[in-house]
Amino acid sequence: MSENPFSQAPAPVPPDRVQIEGVGVNALEGKRLDVAVDLTPCLQPVNVEMVIVAPDDSEVSSILLIENREWMLDKIMHLRQAAQAGEYTLHVGVFYEDELTARAVRRFTFPPASLDDTHG
Repeated sequence: MSENPFSQAPAPVPPDRVQIEGVGVNALEGKRLDVAVDLTPCLQPVNVEMVIVAPDDSEVSSILLIENREWMLDKIMHLRQAAQAGEYTLHVGVFYEDELTARAVRRFTFPPASLDDTHG
């Protein structure tokens, strides 16, 4: 009986061949974002850095995962300030021994706050 090829995890690669397979961003309430990053599985741990830049080019959130062994990342990131309407940029970098081995950029927008939203 043969194995199902769809149930097998991808074969791990050396750090210099790690790819960022996918990036997803979902704005939650307030200043929180759900960020998902899928990496090629790696033979050695790598460092992963995620930085969010606001529409005014200021850094508003960052996270650094040291010696990460996970290849499916799902993190909640918090903005340092209230969300502005406009286009934000998520930068993702994968590092091995201080060398950048993969990077990705994902742009996303926060919807503008509704001025007509009143309760009561």
